[in-house]
Amino acid sequence: MELTPSTSNIPSLSWNAAPQEPQALVKEPSGLFDTISIISSRRSTDIPSSTFFRGKRIILLALGLGLSATLVLVGASLQIFVTHDFTQQGSYIITSAPLGSIVAFTLVLSVLFILTVPCLLNLLGYSLAWSWLKSSLHHGPNRPTPYQLGVVMDILHGGHLPSLWSAVGYIHSLGKDKRRPPIIKRAVTFLAIALFLSYSFFLVAIAFSLSSTPLSFVELSSYSGTWPRLSRQINSTMCATTSGAVALGINLCGLQSAASTYPFADSLPEGLRTLTNNSANNAVAFGNDGTAFLVPANIPDDVAYYGTSNGVLADCQSVTPECLVTTPSRSPLSLKCPSSVGFNASLNTATNQYSFGILDASGNPMKNPYNVSTNPFQFGAVVQSQAYASADQTYVGYTGFFTHGTSAYNVLTCSVFVRSFGYTYFNGSFTVDPSNSYVVTNLDIVRGIGAMTAAASLSDRVPAAIEGAGLNASTNAEYADAFSRELSRELIAFTSVLYESAPPHDVQQVRRVLGTRLSLPFLVTLLLWTAAYCLLVLVLAIKAISATYSSPYTLLAAQRLRSPLTAIHAAYGRSEAHRTWESSPTKLFSAEADADRLSIGPTAASGGGLAFAVTRIGAGAA
Repeated sequence: MELTPSTSNIPSLSWNAAPQEPQALVKEPSGLFDTISIISSRRSTDIPSSTFFRGKRIILLALGLGLSATLVLVGASLQIFVTHDFTQQGSYIITSAPLGSIVAFTLVLSVLFILTVPCLLNLLGYSLAWSWLKSSLHHGPNRPTPYQLGVVMDILHGGHLPSLWSAVGYIHSLGKDKRRPPIIKRAVTFLAIALFLSYSFFLVAIAFSLSSTPLSFVELSSYSGTWPRLSRQINSTMCATTSGAVALGINLCGLQSAASTYPFADSLPEGLRTLTNNSANNAVAFGNDGTAFLVPANIPDDVAYYGTSNGVLADCQSVTPECLVTTPSRSPLSLKCPSSVGFNASLNTATNQYSFGILDASGNPMKNPYNVSTNPFQFGAVVQSQAYASADQTYVGYTGFFTHGTSAYNVLTCSVFVRSFGYTYFNGSFTVDPSNSYVVTNLDIVRGIGAMTAAASLSDRVPAAIEGAGLNASTNAEYADAFSRELSRELIAFTSVLYESAPPHDVQQVRRVLGTRLSLPFLVTLLLWTAAYCLLVLVLAIKAISATYSSPYTLLAAQRLRSPLTAIHAAYGRSEAHRTWESSPTKLFSAEADADRLSIGPTAASGGGLAFAVTRIGAGAA
C-alpha cells in the first residue's frame, strides 16, 4: 500500500522527546531549543546525528570563501608591492610588476565574487531557517505561504538577476498578500547586495585594467663585478711636464711637450677626435646646468654612477647694439664698445680680423692666451656670418646679428669658468652635484685651456658649428646660449689629452623593466570591495553558526529553503519518517520503482473538472 504523507504543525510536536515517544509540550521561554543535549544523548533512530550542530561545515565554507578572496588579493599585493619595486606618483602607483599578471589577479577575483554568490546565499539560508523555526513555534510573521516559500527558495537556489527581479516584482505587486514575511525582504535585500558587490567589482576590475598601462623604466641594484673606471682626472705625470718652444717657462700640463717639433702636435689630434665623438677614450657631455665636461667615450648601458671630472661653463650675452658705430655699407663695420662692456671689439687692421679670444684686464684679446691668470676669465667674440644676412643695416630677428653689406655681425662677451665637480649619470642624463662643485684653483689647467683657444682655431670652429641658431627664436638669448654651449664644449674637448680614467665614487646596476602604471583610486576601490566581501562572509558565518547552535532543526529547515529537491519530495515523493531527518536532500528519497514515475498533462481534478498537473502512475493504487 502506498504511504500517505501527513503533516503536523511544529507547535503540536513535542520538543523534549523523539517523535515516536510523544510527551506533553512544556512551553518555557527557551524550551524549544533546550533539547539539543537530550536528543544527542538518546541517539534516536528517528532523529539522526545529522540534525546536530554542524558549525565545522559552516566555518570551512566561510574560511574557504574568505581565504580565497584574501589569498588572491594578497597575491596581487605581493606582486605589486613586495616582489617588485613600486612608487607613488600622484594618483598612480608605478610598479615594476608586469601588467598581465596584475590584470589576471583582478579578473580572477572578479570571477570568484560572481561564482560564489550562491555560496553566500547558502550561508544566509541558516539564519532564515532559524527565523522560520522560531516563527513556527510562536505563530510569528516569518511563516511564509506556499507562494512566499517559493519566492525565498528561488532566491536562495537561483542567486542571479532573474531571481532578484522576480522577488522584487512580488514585493511590489498589487495582487499578492501584503503580509509578507520579513525573511523575504531579508533574502531580497541580501541578494541585491551580493549581486551589486559582485557585478560592480567586475566593472571596477575592467575599468582598472583599462586604466592600467605598461610603462618602461629602470631599476637600480648593487653593481656586481669590478667597477668600470668612469670618472676623469688630470694625468699628474703629464702635468709635471713643462712646455717647450710654445710657451717657455709656462706649464701647459703636457699639452705641448719640449720634444714636440710642431706646436700642440701631442694634443690637437685627440682634441679633434673628442670634439667629433670619434675618440676611443673621451667624449664631451653636458650637465643639467650647461657645464661641458669629459666623460668616457663608451658608458655601459647597464650602469648608473656618481663620478668626478673637470669642465667648462661659459655664460655669454650679445652686446651688438651697444658697440655699433654708423658705417658706410661698403666699408668694414666699425665697432666700439663702451668701457662698461669691457671688450675692444674693433677690427684689427693689421690682420684684417675682428677680436675673438680671452681678454686681458683692458678688454683686449690676449696675444698669448696661455698667460691667463684668473678663473673665471673673460672672453670676447665678434662673429661674422652670411647665414644671418638680411636687409642692409637691420637686425636679424632676435639673434643679436646686425646686417652690414653682405654679412651679419654679432658681438658677444662671456664669463668662462673652469670647474671641478661631481655628477650623477643615470639613464642617459648627467646631473651636476652643486654641493661638490668648485672653481679650479690650479692655474696650469686654466692656462692649458687658454693656450688651445688660439691653437684650435676656435674663431672659425665655434661660429661654424652653430650657423643658423636662433633664427626662429623669440628672445635674444637663444643664439648666445648656443654660443655658450659650443664654446664650453670646444674649450674642454681640446684639452682631453690631459685626462685619464679614474674609479667613480659609486656604481649601480641598471635593469630596464617593462612595468605598469596603476590607477590608485581604482586600486583602492578594489581593496575596499574585497574587504566588504570578506566582512559579508564573516557576518553571514557568525549568524549561520549561531542559528545552527540554537536549534538542531536549523540544518533541516535550511535544506527545505535552499533545495528544490525537498519541495519535489514533499509534493511527489514517498514519505518515510526516518528519512525526513536527513540533512542531505538526496537522502529524502527512498528506492523508486516504475510506479513512482511522474506524468504531466491534463488530468481529472479531485474536486471535479480538468486540470493540468504532474501525476504519478501509481497514484491510484491501493
